[in-house]
Amino acid sequence: MGYLDITSKTGTRTIPIFQKILETARGGFSLDMTGLTVGETISAGTPMTFDEATRKAKKATLTGDEPDEVSDAKGLLKNDVIIEDAAPVDVVLRGTVYARRVTPSIEQAHRDVLPLIIFSESR
Repeated sequence: MGYLDITSKTGTRTIPIFQKILETARGGFSLDMTGLTVGETISAGTPMTFDEATRKAKKATLTGDEPDEVSDAKGLLKNDVIIEDAAPVDVVLRGTVYARRVTPSIEQAHRDVLPLIIFSESR
């Protein structure tokens, strides 16, 4: 894997999101389309959750009120994904992400449940 393999589109520029990927969820998943709009894009680095029995992945959610919010995140989206039926999804379980490059920024509650992800604040 090359340094610039995992990227995200920001306007007309492609930027690296992950500094290092050490582990992804095996086998990949298909996107759970519930509540999503076809044709939109989910950005690389978005917190994701998945079900290994159904092989479906979806954007992680927060429940509760601050400061007691709880996240169901299990990892971060590896690449930008255009929302379409059965879109392939890979989830990073362990590695280093350039947190400032992820848009929108990753909420603290999501970060708290991902101890194997290092959130680098360098640009």
